[in-house]
Order: sequence, then structure tokens, then C-alpha cells
Amino acid sequence: MKAGIREVKNRFSEYLRRVKKGEILLITERNVPIAKLVPTQGEEQVSVLTMVEQGMASWRGGKPQGIATPPVISGNKSIAALVVKDRR
Repeated sequence: MKAGIREVKNRFSEYLRRVKKGEILLITERNVPIAKLVPTQGEEQVSVLTMVEQGMASWRGGKPQGIATPPVISGNKSIAALVVKDRR
């Protein structure tokens, strides 16, 4: 199925119901495809709470506190430079 942005915006709930049933929605802007809305696969819908229940993750219910000490970077490169390098 194919629909323009305005149409999808105005009837979003209806399109979500159709996608949930297995249809694929191609969203267009001036008849040019810009996005595809597809149903998820059952196995990919593992939530964090399910992982906690299965013992694969832990959570105390609060906001994550982060780590006590920042990681040590060897060499003279900044973290930003390492991130840029890693993205290439």
C-alpha cells in the first residue's frame, strides 16, 4: 500500500492497524518514496523488561547512574576523534 505524508498523518491509526496485520506501507512525498513502515517480526520484540525477567539484564527501577570512573584513553587523540574514526 502507498500513501502520502498528509494522508498518513490524518489516518495514522488506521494505517498502523493495517501494518500490524502484515501490510507494508510506502510513505511518499510528492509521489517520491521516502519511508517504509513494515510490521515487526515477533522474535525482535524482546523488551528490556522481558530481559530483566529472564535474568539477562538488571534494573533497579531508577535512572542509570553511569560509571564511577571515566574510561582511560591511551594516546593523544580525543574521544571525538576516536568516535569519528570508528564511524568510518
